[in-house]
Amino acid sequence: MAIVKMSKFDLVIFGSKRAEILKKLQRFKEVNFVDIKLNNNEGEDESGSKNRKNDEINGNKIEGVTKYVNNEELTHIEERLHQVRSAISLIKKYDERKTRLRDVIKGNENYTFDELYKKVLSYDWKKVSSELNDIGAQYANIKSRISKKYSKYDEIDLWERLDVNPKELKKLKKVNSYLGTVPLKLKGTFIEQISKLSNTYYEELKIVKDEVYYLVISLIEKNESEKLSEVFRNSSFTVANLDIDAVPQDYKDNLQKEISELKKEKRKLKSKIKSYGEDLSDLEAIYEYLQNKKLRISESEKLAQTKNTNIINGWIPTAKKDEFEKLINEETNGNYYVSFEEARKDDETVPIKLKNGKVSANFETLTQMYAYPRYNEIDPTPLFTPFYILFFGMMGADVGYGLVLLLATAITLKIVNLNDSMKKSVKFFFYLSFSVIFWGFLYGSYFGATIPNMWRLVDPSSQYNKLLIGSIAFGVVHIFVGLGIKAYMLIRDGKSLDAIYDVLFWYMSLAGGIVFLIFKLKNLSPVVTQVSMWVMILGMVGIVLTGGREAKGVGAKLGGGLYSLYGISSYIGDFVSYSRLMALGLSGGFIASTINMIAGMIAGNWAGMIFVPVILVFGHLFNMFLSFLGAYVHTSRLMYVEYFGKFYEGGGKPFKDFRTETKKINLKD
Repeated sequence: MAIVKMSKFDLVIFGSKRAEILKKLQRFKEVNFVDIKLNNNEGEDESGSKNRKNDEINGNKIEGVTKYVNNEELTHIEERLHQVRSAISLIKKYDERKTRLRDVIKGNENYTFDELYKKVLSYDWKKVSSELNDIGAQYANIKSRISKKYSKYDEIDLWERLDVNPKELKKLKKVNSYLGTVPLKLKGTFIEQISKLSNTYYEELKIVKDEVYYLVISLIEKNESEKLSEVFRNSSFTVANLDIDAVPQDYKDNLQKEISELKKEKRKLKSKIKSYGEDLSDLEAIYEYLQNKKLRISESEKLAQTKNTNIINGWIPTAKKDEFEKLINEETNGNYYVSFEEARKDDETVPIKLKNGKVSANFETLTQMYAYPRYNEIDPTPLFTPFYILFFGMMGADVGYGLVLLLATAITLKIVNLNDSMKKSVKFFFYLSFSVIFWGFLYGSYFGATIPNMWRLVDPSSQYNKLLIGSIAFGVVHIFVGLGIKAYMLIRDGKSLDAIYDVLFWYMSLAGGIVFLIFKLKNLSPVVTQVSMWVMILGMVGIVLTGGREAKGVGAKLGGGLYSLYGISSYIGDFVSYSRLMALGLSGGFIASTINMIAGMIAGNWAGMIFVPVILVFGHLFNMFLSFLGAYVHTSRLMYVEYFGKFYEGGGKPFKDFRTETKKINLKD
């Protein structure tokens, strides 16, 4: 239950074994490669080409070392991935098979690496994906052609009342013909002026939105043409180019026939695509295989090489060293060199891998969302897990809600084939459900109702002061534990005096102050009151004297100490923050009671028979969602702000397993 101890390895193998070694390491999974940086003094020979005879790896000169590059193979795998991804997208887009409950339960297909490799060899995925991409290209082409014909149809439809062929009009020798539009607001001006022309004919064809469509025929005569041009200018007449060789209505009929034929062809292609529905799961498996192959290729570019060898650097868990070397030895028949070096505690380049117990492992996501710990820190996951479970239950407190969450998560874990990530998420809420039930029992809340004569520790509706005091008491314990962890880390790192200055004095100030206020206000033991007061004063004096110890000069040190003591106000704010434990628990309970009250008000008649079950089911489900969402968010906030702020910084980089995160299949070890 800690940060996994890491070791760095330096491995040298023959170049001919590179591909197979990388495959084996991908099965091994727990290896994080380091990008080898070459410090080189490049020179140029007489031909002008660069030579690399003075390269360095980690300060050691090795002759003839270069970076391993394989752009051609990477480009090839990218093309394959694109082909398979396009085929999958095409099937999914037109797959009308209904998702059945048994399909949801079945989940993703399970594969080992060996099974995945056999699938690649046995299934003709190249042929299938190529066929699908060809069909997809044809389908897209037909859709484009249909779209263009519809656009043309809409264009011609504007001139549907024109009962002559536009090209025939253009062939007339004694008259000029024009097709065009006039803004609707200038229609009156156009008609008034063109009506005065004795040798010009016009016909209104259509009004669409703000434009009027016209056919104009005018005698070829200089005087008439000049007057017509003037009319066109005054009315903003825009000439249209109707480039068709048919009467518009006939042209539209032909377009409809062509569109109909294209739609038939489109339906055939769509049916072809649907016929590949059974190939979807196989193609998804191939896609994940190719993703992992791409990872092997891209990670290989972190390697260095000589003429005959490859040099590989990386990190592995220290406990896996023997297994790692055995794998290399078997694959190379003993022809390799490897050395290991355990990571230094203060090495910031060490990748972080967390390892926790059965329960805490499901809460690692919360740590990762905040920040991975540095290698010299501690993993906060097992340290906040009990508090998270406790606080979440206190905010969601209801036996009924907890039982629903428990049953839902338990059934899901039992019957649904989940991937590792989803399984952790479901287990996360599975463990939280017990706390919700526990606190619901203490509050006596069963779907917002109470059971007569059933024991409960506190009545939230009337004893909210007790809840408030209890919430703040939990906060005090939570913060004091955080300070205790800080003290442990300081003592572990040989800074015992800092533990006294930064933790013990704060313990004295806070604990002494709390006890003093309680005993003073309640008129309890004068001795305890006096002792707690002096403990508080001594703690405060200690903070003032040591809080600014890193500053230079007596005045600066004293000022820094006083500023540190001012930080006690932030602790008061932290304690008050824990009142949300009470507030969210009360709000969820009151909303649940209101839902029951509304249902009770309409019960007892025929309408109640219909609406009461609906109100109860959907009302409580919605309130359950809000309660658990609020509990998740606010409990996380208490961990991140009030708790982590006392001892945890983070900033480590995560250890990346030599695997892709599979989404379409479950890849088992």
